Amino acid sequence: MTILWFWSIISPMAELRRDPLTGNWVVVGYGGSKSSGTGVCPFCPGHESLTPKTICEYTNDQGEWLVRCFPAANPIFVIEVAEDRRGEGLYDKMGNVGAHEIIVENRSHSRTVSMYSKQELQLVLDMYRSRILDLKGDTRFKHVQVFKNHGELAGSYLLHPHSHVLATPTVPARALREVMTTRSHFIQKNRCLLCDIINQEIRQGKRLVSMNRSFVAICPFASRFSYETWIVPRFHEASYESLTGQVAKDDLADMLLDIMKRIEQFTNAYTMEIHTSPNTTFAEPYGDDLAVAEYYHWHIEVLPRDFRSSKYKREDEFSVSSITPEEAAESMKAQQV
Repeated sequence: MTILWFWSIISPMAELRRDPLTGNWVVVGYGGSKSSGTGVCPFCPGHESLTPKTICEYTNDQGEWLVRCFPAANPIFVIEVAEDRRGEGLYDKMGNVGAHEIIVENRSHSRTVSMYSKQELQLVLDMYRSRILDLKGDTRFKHVQVFKNHGELAGSYLLHPHSHVLATPTVPARALREVMTTRSHFIQKNRCLLCDIINQEIRQGKRLVSMNRSFVAICPFASRFSYETWIVPRFHEASYESLTGQVAKDDLADMLLDIMKRIEQFTNAYTMEIHTSPNTTFAEPYGDDLAVAEYYHWHIEVLPRDFRSSKYKREDEFSVSSITPEEAAESMKAQQV
């Protein structure tokens, strides 16, 4: 299949501006990307010269890369930019400082996650962990997110399997709401909200899709997308990058393979996101004595896409799903994988 390489047209005026009504930060002046017309896949073996210099890679015994990471050619956030926080009357703005990296997950051009071997998927998951740890070491970055868009309806136009890593100088709105909600629950009940959720879901079983020693997969009670699935550790842990035990790492790979084999029978487009705690290496987000590790609980969200939900950022406040999460869970459990 012929696909096109993209490079950036970054405007020197690109910056972050804060919406005074919502508090959300928006990147303005970003030029986007255009096709170079080379007609080859830049992520395939032998085309490494078409991408920026490798940051990190895992190789086999022959020295061939198996998973590789490099800076995005069309980055939304740029490490070299100064933070430069400043005001303009009542408005706030700053430089689009941060990092935007690409992880090429596999040498094969057309394989999907459900086709990976367990060992191949573990290498990808290990690369996620490595890049989050490295980027959280930069005091300018308040949040690091890993996400994967698969299929054109999810906004991906390169077939070769890859993921994005974004490090940002602010905590994104949805991530911040998660922090605030889980913190409030902990203050009221002295318990982790996601721990309470998965315990109830396991008891009820109505939205339970799969479960192993370390992880549970559910269709969330208020699903935004048909067949939306969350993979949640059964043990309390705030950050994905703290997952170091081999048993838990094995169980995560098994669970993710199981869920992707089910989901890919219903859709050929989805977004997968790792929700890990904000960067608290240097400061807690609220500046108080309640550590985020007490109340935040990392998890993976898999968000299937269709024509109705194909915009990654919806303009309306209400998501609409065609089926209930209970029906979705039953359909997914019925799939032979």
